[in-house]
Amino acid sequence: MTTMPVVSQVVEVVVKQVLAGRMRRVVSKLKPERVQEWLAAHPEWSLDATGEVLQCTRTFPSATAATHFASFVSSLASSVKLPALLKVTGASVAISLYSPREKDSVPLTEEVLTLARLVV
Repeated sequence: MTTMPVVSQVVEVVVKQVLAGRMRRVVSKLKPERVQEWLAAHPEWSLDATGEVLQCTRTFPSATAATHFASFVSSLASSVKLPALLKVTGASVAISLYSPREKDSVPLTEEVLTLARLVV
């Protein structure tokens, strides 16, 4: 399998951003206005019916590319300790991002929005 240098560079930039501290842990609940403002600026994303999960679908030229992208998103989410639900169907990847389901967790955080911005 051959990977393109551009893909490696993109992954390197995103990982550097994460390691540089741009994904700091924020535990306060976002105001609904902030979430709506963010969604207006990122129309590829939407909220699920509960208002607690960001959803997006990406389509790629091949199923192989979609699988590699899903692996990348999974690794990135894991590195910042955020859950990510990824469903690969053919050449498409359905992405769902949300805050960890812990005792004192909040529906959406700045961290979730930052991760969403990085993966689309």
